[in-house]
Amino acid sequence: MRKAFPKIATILLAISSVAFMGMSVAAYFGRPNPIAEMGSEVVADYKFEGTPDGSSWKVTPNTGTDRTEKQHTTAYGALLDAFDSKSSRMKSEADAMTSRTTEIRDAITQIRGQQDLDIDALTQRIEVLAQEADTRLSEQMNKSQQLQALSVDTKVLRDETTRRRQDVIRLQNELEELKTDRFRLVELRRVLTDRLLRFQLENEALEDRVQQMKKLTDQ
Repeated sequence: MRKAFPKIATILLAISSVAFMGMSVAAYFGRPNPIAEMGSEVVADYKFEGTPDGSSWKVTPNTGTDRTEKQHTTAYGALLDAFDSKSSRMKSEADAMTSRTTEIRDAITQIRGQQDLDIDALTQRIEVLAQEADTRLSEQMNKSQQLQALSVDTKVLRDETTRRRQDVIRLQNELEELKTDRFRLVELRRVLTDRLLRFQLENEALEDRVQQMKKLTDQ
């Protein structure tokens, strides 16, 4: 048994060495190619430059206010820097969009409340004017039948009724304009909400890529 143990240990050591070698080869050939990743659409707004021997890499943002050039010893480091920078910028833009959306939502709520009051007031005013117009028209017809001789007075009443009806039409048009403005504000909120969701989804996808790259660089 003592003689067989060294042989068994040697065989196990050889098997373990082969297994580790296979895992190392798989990890080397299975990892992402940083040079290919630098040409992807995700980091298209960053410029990468490397030395001929690949011992140093520079990454420079092409957009935004901060376009500081950064040095890295590996292509993975430069690529990860670009991912981190873009993730931070996208998060800032998403936060700004969220804040703007909240402001617009609050403004819409306030304007909607004011519009509801205006619509109610206009509706009541239209009803009053319509009743007054109908009443005056009825009075006009009665007086016209009773006082044919007073044609001048009849014409005055008709003109007044016409003006009343024109006021009703004008107020109805203003009511429709208020409804149209409210619809536009609601549509604007929907568009901003869609943009915010897209920013959030892109940021989550980018954070996943960053985590993958960090895991690879830690190996």
